[in-house]
Amino acid sequence: MIRYLLLFICFLPGLTDLFAQNADTDSVNPLDLKFHRLAVRRFIFSNNIPLSEFVPSEIVSFESMHPAFAPSLSGKQQCDTSFHAKSNQGRLLLNKECGKIPASFYIGAVNPYATYEIDIHSLSYDGDKAAEVGFELARLGLKDRVQLFAKSSSTENGIYLRIYKDGNVEREVKYSSTIPNGKFTLRAQLYGHSLGAFIEQYGHTTYLGYVSVKENFSSVIDFRSVQTAAESTFNLISNLQGEAEISGARSFLSTGIGQADIRLISYEDLSPYMDQNRLWFTFSCRGIDIFQSAQGILSVDPSVFDVRFEGMIVFDHGDGLLRNDYASHLFYDRNTNEWKAYACDFGGTANRELRSGSGLITATSSKDPRRGFSVMKARRIETSNIAGHNEDPCIFYDTNAKKWRLLTSVLTNRTIVSGTFESDTWDGEFTPVAEPIKMNSTGTSIQKIGGKYYAFMGGLGNLRAHSYPDLKLLGELNLDLQPHWPKPAQRVWASLIPLPEGFPYRYVLLTMDRPNFPGIKGANWSYGALYFYGANIGY
Repeated sequence: MIRYLLLFICFLPGLTDLFAQNADTDSVNPLDLKFHRLAVRRFIFSNNIPLSEFVPSEIVSFESMHPAFAPSLSGKQQCDTSFHAKSNQGRLLLNKECGKIPASFYIGAVNPYATYEIDIHSLSYDGDKAAEVGFELARLGLKDRVQLFAKSSSTENGIYLRIYKDGNVEREVKYSSTIPNGKFTLRAQLYGHSLGAFIEQYGHTTYLGYVSVKENFSSVIDFRSVQTAAESTFNLISNLQGEAEISGARSFLSTGIGQADIRLISYEDLSPYMDQNRLWFTFSCRGIDIFQSAQGILSVDPSVFDVRFEGMIVFDHGDGLLRNDYASHLFYDRNTNEWKAYACDFGGTANRELRSGSGLITATSSKDPRRGFSVMKARRIETSNIAGHNEDPCIFYDTNAKKWRLLTSVLTNRTIVSGTFESDTWDGEFTPVAEPIKMNSTGTSIQKIGGKYYAFMGGLGNLRAHSYPDLKLLGELNLDLQPHWPKPAQRVWASLIPLPEGFPYRYVLLTMDRPNFPGIKGANWSYGALYFYGANIGY
């Protein structure tokens, strides 16, 4: 008995510390947390996931690995047997000695939301004949093609977009009247049925131009179509005039030109879904237009800031297209052993383009969609299920209310506010819990802090905390260097996450900023860098 008593006395300090720590975390108020900025990063076509790659110095059988195509009236692939590749110091050399017709040879398949690029080491014209080199996304048989290429001649230089329909040029647009001196990378970010064009030189990316959603090329070729993508290829092209040297080419899933709309991936009760001590988030892989982003997944070890781009999710509404809905809340429902999501319908819904109805969709997957390229089955939410037009959904099961609760940003005629809804089922008919507040609200989210749920959102000032579920304003979060500092953070998102003991910070916050990508004129949604913060209790 004395031995057991001594053991209890030895363990008592540890138990006291444990209970004290729990008491601290159970009573913390988010407004008392002082968040210190730990890191910031914006990825611009970096931190990528490879899809295909052309490496001239590592090719053994060119004709087998990268077959050349000739235009075909039948619509089926036809081999260009006249093409023979040449090399120079590990680079591909293209000139009139390589073939009898303009060259088009295979690099990889087409993914509707991938990025494609070619490394141009040099390009020179010969006499009065213009030299062209670039790449295309084309249907087998080469009748329908979307090309991006550099052109050099004695009279003009530039970067061009050219679209073929049924073998004829349907559209040609000049994006630039110059080409860089020296080697450079020519790049296209594909948005399913439109694209953005860029050049990278010396590590710096420059915007060239884009095909808007209104001027999309779906009447020629729509790579969102599962069937169309399955019969299309990513090809390197040259008219074999003059001389071009190519160092490489590749396609990849990309974080885009900005990262925004960051939300924690959670369980059905909003507790963080941690995998190998990593937090997981959905974010928007930014393109240019609001309809030209895609749903990305990232992970980070919250003891450091080792951001990994893990995957991309697209949505199948049953109409044969893979759509780029995004700004989602992805969660794992342990009751049904299923991945579920709410997202905004920026990619459209079944047989319908652009946004409509409630502005939201639901999606499910039995496969873990966090890594690689994943497809979730989706459906449009009608206004009979959720009133109004909504964005930025955050959903969870409230065990106290025994209801599914949904927080959204609600679009009105004048501004965007926020409201709370509830339903007996996760995808059922939602009714308002309280009237939407009148404050400008974006990036709406809910999290449990100190044993109590709070709502967090951005707006016209700094990031705010509100009571749950009635959304009464409690105050602004304390960030020492908020995004846009010394100006207010304004319309950014707040993913505030409690962490277990053992991490250097017991609370972390991942948010974003809103400066758009340089050089893009007119309204665009190309913004977003990642801002990471940490806070502890009491200091």
